[in-house]
Amino acid sequence: MAEIASAYSTSTTLQGVTLVERPLHEDGRGFFHEVERRDSDLSGHLGAPGPHAQWNHSRSTHGVLRGIHVAQWSKCIYVVRGEAQVVIVDARADSPTFWRYESFLLGESHRAMLFVPPGCGNSFLVLSDWVDLIYSVDAEWFAGGEYGIAWDDPDLAIPWRSRAPLLSEKDQANPPLRHRLPDKIGLRASVR
Repeated sequence: MAEIASAYSTSTTLQGVTLVERPLHEDGRGFFHEVERRDSDLSGHLGAPGPHAQWNHSRSTHGVLRGIHVAQWSKCIYVVRGEAQVVIVDARADSPTFWRYESFLLGESHRAMLFVPPGCGNSFLVLSDWVDLIYSVDAEWFAGGEYGIAWDDPDLAIPWRSRAPLLSEKDQANPPLRHRLPDKIGLRASVR
C-alpha cells in the first residue's frame, strides 16, 4: 500500500475534487502512463469506485472553451493531447467550498487525471493548436441531467487565459450561477 500511496497526490481546494498524479515512464520509444488505478486512486479516497459507465472523447481546436457544465454524475477527466486550462466550479449548495473554483493546467506538460464529483461544474479552454480530452462518467448521459453556468460569470471572475474564447451557442446562453441557484445566494458570504 505504501508504494501506491507514494505514486500520486491529491491536492485541490474544492471538497471531493481529486487530482491524481502518477509517474510517467519515458524512454527513447515514447512513454507509458497509468492514468488511474480504480481501486487505490479513487476507491481509497472516495469510498466508492471511479466512474466508468460511459467514456467520452472530445476534440477541440485552439481557443475553444467548453462549459461550465454542472452534471448529476461524477467524471474522471484526462487530457490526452495538447494543453488545456481546466476549471472546476463547486455548484453544490451544501458544500463548504460552494461557489469557489479551481483552475488546473492539464495536458502534455502535466499528465494528471482529475476526479470531479456530481454537482461540480467542469469546463476547459484549449491553449494548444488542439486538444483531445477523454472523460468517464458514472452514469449514462440523459436529457436534463446537467445545466450550464456562464463562462464569464462576474461573481466567479475566473481568470481565463483568453478573453474571447470560441463557444457553442448553448454555452453562450448559460446564465450566471446566481440565476441557477437564487435561493442559495446567501450561502456565498459564509464560504468565500
